[in-house]
Amino acid sequence: MGNIGIKLTSALLLTTGIVFFAGCGNNIPQMPEATGGGDHFVYHGHDFGPDRDADYKAGVVDGCRTSDGDYTKDHTRFRTNESYHAGWEHGRLHCKGAPAS
Repeated sequence: MGNIGIKLTSALLLTTGIVFFAGCGNNIPQMPEATGGGDHFVYHGHDFGPDRDADYKAGVVDGCRTSDGDYTKDHTRFRTNESYHAGWEHGRLHCKGAPAS
């Protein structure tokens, strides 16, 4: 009975480990609700177009947060970085009143 008990315990531990770690998939957050269809930047359910740089994407995220009532803006980047500025304006405009996806 000792050998069977060890095998059952090993099987139970293995099964428990598999179930436990199955929930730990590739959950690396990038940007909240941000996805890309091909080269397109999609955020908050809106397609902001292809080939957007990191500054534009950050501007969109901040603009969307602002349109949701959480005023968020990097004022220095807004004044000095054209891409961030455009992204912020587009995010604020397109996310306004849109339900979060």
